[in-house]
Amino acid sequence: MSKSFVRRASSAAIALSAVVALAGCGGDSGGTPAAAKDGVLVIDQAFTAQSIDPATIFQVTDSIVATGIYQTLLAYQGGEADPKPLLASAVDVSKDAKVFTFTLDKRATFADGNPVTSADVVFSLDRLKNLQSSPAYLMDGLTVSAKGKETVVVTSADPAPYLPHIFTSTATSIVEADAVRKAGGTDGADAAKKDQAGALFTKPESGIGSGPYQLESYDTNSQIKLVRNKDYWGAEAPYDRIVLRNVTNAQQQKSNVESGESQIAMDIPGRIAEGMDGNGVSVTSSPSPEVLYLAMSNDPSSPTSDPKVREAIKLGLDYDQLITLAGAGAQRAAGIIPSKMIGAMPVDEAVQTDVDAAKQLVEEAGATGKTITFDYANDYTRLAGIDYNVLAQGVQNQLQAIGLKIQLNPTPTSTSLQRYVDGKTQLALWSWPPDYVDPQNLLVFGPGQLIGDRVGWKAGADPKVADLGATAQSTTGEGRDAAYRAWDEALAADGPYAYLLEPSFFLVSASSLGPVTHDPMANLNLAQINQ
Repeated sequence: MSKSFVRRASSAAIALSAVVALAGCGGDSGGTPAAAKDGVLVIDQAFTAQSIDPATIFQVTDSIVATGIYQTLLAYQGGEADPKPLLASAVDVSKDAKVFTFTLDKRATFADGNPVTSADVVFSLDRLKNLQSSPAYLMDGLTVSAKGKETVVVTSADPAPYLPHIFTSTATSIVEADAVRKAGGTDGADAAKKDQAGALFTKPESGIGSGPYQLESYDTNSQIKLVRNKDYWGAEAPYDRIVLRNVTNAQQQKSNVESGESQIAMDIPGRIAEGMDGNGVSVTSSPSPEVLYLAMSNDPSSPTSDPKVREAIKLGLDYDQLITLAGAGAQRAAGIIPSKMIGAMPVDEAVQTDVDAAKQLVEEAGATGKTITFDYANDYTRLAGIDYNVLAQGVQNQLQAIGLKIQLNPTPTSTSLQRYVDGKTQLALWSWPPDYVDPQNLLVFGPGQLIGDRVGWKAGADPKVADLGATAQSTTGEGRDAAYRAWDEALAADGPYAYLLEPSFFLVSASSLGPVTHDPMANLNLAQINQ
């Protein structure tokens, strides 16, 4: 499974809580932010843009753009992580959760006027699989077939009750097959070598998407512009144009939205956003579906390979203080499954600080004064505005108070991530942004899995955790909650991870827009923003 860390990208039946407004709507008044001017909606965001070819999308900015241009079979609405029909008007799931039958909405058309058919769905999903780009793994174990023009059947080799969540991902967006083929695209098994359609996706008003907007221009460094799809098959889009601007400075985003130069700011940290509500500005927050954690290596060369040291680290952390350092919206994390997903442990079951017990464990392990290198990304600020430098220093002080010597190793994200991937870290600070909002995506933390391997927690190291993970993955129906809860509890007790906190995601917008909610997959769904 490949995964880009900066995908945020910012997980069967779960529901992130509805976006919670921090205050009332707040009316416009003289000198306060105004509605979109001349039908143009301006959004400020720190870009992570790389590609808006759906089959290669794995970055936040591109996911946001895709929600305006393209459509998926299912989608989240109003901030709730409960897949609802979009291009598919209905979905039927077999009892064993292996066969999913989607019925397409007969009204759906692409911007070029052609109807959306089952052939387009098969082409789009097979191309996603066979291009072998980062999001291709979403199609692992899946086969797609057409049953008439309006019916698509997706078959999984194993029970996949989480699959509806996968089909909300912008990577599974449906494109107009014939147009992509004419541009050199293919969904064949050799697509990774032969597909030549990349340029089509940055072509203005190509007509290959079925969304309410079309692309006007795409610049990964400055601005991305969309224009209204005048032939959209649904309700008319409220804006003539949407402009996304690359504004990396949070204070500049704050100034822009307060002055009315922009209508939405996406990267203002909670500690600043909380004080902005009112006078024409609305602030909303919602739980981010990820957990910030410490990873502790099992490599024999690291002091953290001793279970007593790992337990001492868990007990020696002052979690309340770390939450204060993280800033507004942060809350305790009991396990790796975020609190609003099925299977999550309640906060009252989280590890409680016990400094005396931690000191004793360090002494018993003979680890007093031993050096542990602590890796973290010193330039990573996209997780709710949390300053990793400040948080890492807090962790350092707390662990040194129990007798360990913590040597900070701050490096750029790319360097820090590579060290983590290569298994070279002893103690590391990371989070896991799920690629679909279901706890199945978190099984990578088990022994012998993707993250387990990074910390030297090899297959066979903990049969109990491995067996509970396998049980959770194969469980369908109402039993999934209990199965994932059992796995999460075992992982928290025995796994080489210390769970620090859950951040919150903040959106700042002009009150004149009405409710603007956080999309669990794309962060912001352009098709759902009203005038």
